[in-house]
Amino acid sequence: MVLQPCSSALFTGQQVYLDRLKHHFSVQNAKGIAPRCSFLIHGLGGMGKTQIVLKFAEYISGHLKGISSILDAKNANVDGNPEAVLYWIASLSKEWLLI
Repeated sequence: MVLQPCSSALFTGQQVYLDRLKHHFSVQNAKGIAPRCSFLIHGLGGMGKTQIVLKFAEYISGHLKGISSILDAKNANVDGNPEAVLYWIASLSKEWLLI
């Protein structure tokens, strides 16, 4: 799947948060297997949360088979139905990142 939209070409700074995301999603167990991870980013509107996540998605895209945004979920006909969202996520067979 293709990530839509892309991060801003004007994105700067926020390296601390990008480094935290990179570290969080790079942890593996003794067998070299990465456990399922989740990461919550919150804050006031306009603080750059979306841009941080989109920049991280660009970084990690070479390591994952699929990156899905909420827009992809809407296209998967899960309109407001939590069970359909869970079913859709469970159907993804490769490593993925949901934004």
